[in-house]
Parts: sequence; structure tokens; C-alpha cells
Amino acid sequence: MNSQSLAKLAKITAIAGAICLYSNAGFAAGFFSSSNDDAATDLPAVVELIDAGKYSDAIDSLQKMKKADPENADVLNYLAYSQRKSGDLKAAESNYDKALKINPDHPGALEYQGELYIQTGRVELAKQNLAHLKDVCGTDCEQYEDLNKALAGM
Repeated sequence: MNSQSLAKLAKITAIAGAICLYSNAGFAAGFFSSSNDDAATDLPAVVELIDAGKYSDAIDSLQKMKKADPENADVLNYLAYSQRKSGDLKAAESNYDKALKINPDHPGALEYQGELYIQTGRVELAKQNLAHLKDVCGTDCEQYEDLNKALAGM
């Protein structure tokens, strides 16, 4: 073999090795999936499950999403909402807290955490969330209006 052939072989070997390395790392990190289950990483598809009342399925997908992106306040909020609707209030509260630590002004998490507080008899905490929502988005935003209605309907 001449030196040009050896150089080409070395490049091909390096590229093939890099492809194998990055592909395995990608699979291990969850960036690629060996299945066609894209719903596990598709938040709009998960929201459709939630809207259809399929909380268990949503929780399964959201847990996968949380594992891949533990600092995503939207994922944590939807997970907490689904857990609350499924009756797992302790897990829901924990995930609302995590979402609000990441984004203290998250309107959805503030509203839904407020609803959890109402559900568990902590009305004063729900009122605090309502006041925070007023500061975040005013009295015309949907989250403020919904939590305000929930408080009025007690």
C-alpha cells in the first residue's frame, strides 16, 4: 500500500469510528430512539393526551421527557398537572415546586399549584399564587382568571 492509500484508509477508519462513537453516545443520551415512539419527546402530543384525560399515558411520556431535560419548567408543570388529576398530590406538589424554582413566574405552574392548594385546603397559599399571577400577567390573563374563578367557586 502506498502512503496515499494509507492516508485514505486512516480517514475512513477515523470517520467510521466517530460515527459509531457519536451514534452510541446519542442513543445513550436519549437524543436518538431505537423505536418510533416520538410521542415521548413531543410536548404537543403529550398535551393532546392530557386534554383527552389520558393522564397515565401522559405521565409516562412526561417522565421520559423529564429524564432527558430535568430543567424544563413546562414539562414539570404538565407532569404535575397530570399527577394531580390522577390523584398523586404529593408528586404533583413536588413537581410544581421544581417548575417554579426553575421559572418563578411560570403562569401555568402558578395557576395549577394554586388549584392544588385549593384542593388540599390551603386557600391562603392559593391567594398568594393569585397575587403573584397578577404581578406576572395581570388580571386579564387566562391563568389569573381561572385561578380566581376556582377561588370564588369554593
